[in-house]
Amino acid sequence: MGLGVEDLHRFLVAEFEIDLDKHDFLAHCDETARKVYRERVDCAEGFLDLARQLKHKGVKTAIASSSPERWVRMVVERFSLSPLLDTIVSADDVGGKTKPAPDIYLEVASRLEIPTAECLAIEDSSIGLLAAKRAGFKAAAYRNGSNDGQDLSIADFELVSFAGLSYEKLISRLRR
Repeated sequence: MGLGVEDLHRFLVAEFEIDLDKHDFLAHCDETARKVYRERVDCAEGFLDLARQLKHKGVKTAIASSSPERWVRMVVERFSLSPLLDTIVSADDVGGKTKPAPDIYLEVASRLEIPTAECLAIEDSSIGLLAAKRAGFKAAAYRNGSNDGQDLSIADFELVSFAGLSYEKLISRLRR
């Protein structure tokens, strides 16, 4: 879905008219995130190879997430991504302004010192794609199997796999 945790809480309370304590909800989300991100989440096949190629070519890379930084760090640590990244921006870094607001992506471009028109976001949600486009980024939709029901047509192009995706192929797709 691409919502931040606090946005999700507000949505659930409003949409289903339920009394859901925010503190308890966030604590439950933190516990669930620990289990999922430390034990169950896998890197998409070919992603690490592509990230290494990008680093080798001198391409600046970042993670831009609506999740709290503590959750993002779990994934970064689990897959040893730190050496492959130039920066990480979470909702915590932009005053809690989550996607579809462009703030997270604007902060990425600022930290990387790259004009937004020269940046590419790879996103797996319609909300994330909207945030990237609002920031002036090019955007690729990554079809991961769990987002098949989402309209990702705002993307400049789609990726169905990272397996076999090289720097050269990615640049070719970007220039079409």
